[in-house]
Amino acid sequence: MSRIEAGIDSHFLFKSTQKTHLDSKDKLIVARVGFISDSESDWNYLELALSELKKQGVSDVFHLGDITHLGVSVDLADANKYFVDSGLKIYPIPGDRDLWKSRGIEAFSSVFGESYRVVDINGVKFLLINNADEYEGIDDVQMRFISGNISSSSFVLFHNPIYFGIRSLWGKGMGEYSSSVDTQRKLLLDQIRSTDSVSAVFAGDQHLFSENVDETRNTLFHYIIGSTNSERNIERPNLAILTVYDDGDYYVEKISF
Repeated sequence: MSRIEAGIDSHFLFKSTQKTHLDSKDKLIVARVGFISDSESDWNYLELALSELKKQGVSDVFHLGDITHLGVSVDLADANKYFVDSGLKIYPIPGDRDLWKSRGIEAFSSVFGESYRVVDINGVKFLLINNADEYEGIDDVQMRFISGNISSSSFVLFHNPIYFGIRSLWGKGMGEYSSSVDTQRKLLLDQIRSTDSVSAVFAGDQHLFSENVDETRNTLFHYIIGSTNSERNIERPNLAILTVYDDGDYYVEKISF
């Protein structure tokens, strides 16, 4: 049942001091979406991940970047074929590897379209950010887009992590290679922290699943989704499913395969 069908207002906020969102609840579900990340041209395991999500009854899936190993056009096109053939609705975000050989966002955009946007699923808004460029960061046009849409978004998604908690790999993420990009990372983190509508942030890159509560705002959680790659991995390939409830609460389930 959608939020509209349930007669639930689309602007909601669940405020809680929960220590984790890794436990399911017996509540009315308004949205279920999947997260995969860091496939890095491992098409067999990408296909396995998409098949698992389909088996779980998920139809909307976010890929959090590093879809390909080197960002060459043929690999981006191959990835898109797997996305289309899955029958799922896939929303891809670029990772730094997806820009590597193409030296920019153009090859990604020619295959997948816009590299940042807002996605609305049953009234739950996801703000997708392109922070894949490790040396240039986010341009002014996208920063204005973020500022104009973040207050109506419940979840923020990008490839390179901006928060490094005790359960994540410290420093591996946005700003790792550039002090100016790291300054931008801190500004983005402050913006998210000060936006009460944002319940959680989802990123990739580290090839290791983790959940961390923000040290400044304890109602904000940071998730890093593990890799679907079968070789370049710290743990078993995995994905995640986000279940959003009618009161704004949510549940994140990690699934290894």
